[in-house]
Amino acid sequence: MERIETARLTLRAPEKKDAPAMLEIRNSGYVRRYNPMALWELPRMEKEIAQEIERGSALYIEGKETGALIGGIWLEPDGLRYGPKAYTISYYLAQEEAGKGYMTEALLAFIPWAFEELRADLLSARVFAPNKGSARLLQKVGFVHEGTLRRAVAAGGVTYDDMLFSLLPEDWKV
Repeated sequence: MERIETARLTLRAPEKKDAPAMLEIRNSGYVRRYNPMALWELPRMEKEIAQEIERGSALYIEGKETGALIGGIWLEPDGLRYGPKAYTISYYLAQEEAGKGYMTEALLAFIPWAFEELRADLLSARVFAPNKGSARLLQKVGFVHEGTLRRAVAAGGVTYDDMLFSLLPEDWKV
């Protein structure tokens, strides 16, 4: 993937040296609250980053002022659709950076890239129903709530409804 610059952020390809910082963000209770992910050790994170580099499936988010890694955006084929060139976006930020508009800024830069460079027919995202902040974020940047899969994901002793969102190129406005 390319490097994308915004006013406050740099979205860039992962690098091997990112493993410790990304592992800390990924393993945090804040990120895992609405992401059914097992805790990883450093070797597993290093392996994942190597695969992301090979696939070109991620952009990591750095704060321009500090140069610190604060989160990431991932893209993969949308497994719920058959035929269109559809991709699912996943994302997360470090807890201390949440609520500052960084992910809004990152997605507003990322979305046009996905439509223009990848020629995506559709972008999708899935959010557990209690994750109101993420649902608001997606709607703020133009995604439409398509519906909700009830009792879709059981994780950590809790069963979540899974909200489905999508964005079409013709819906995208800057």
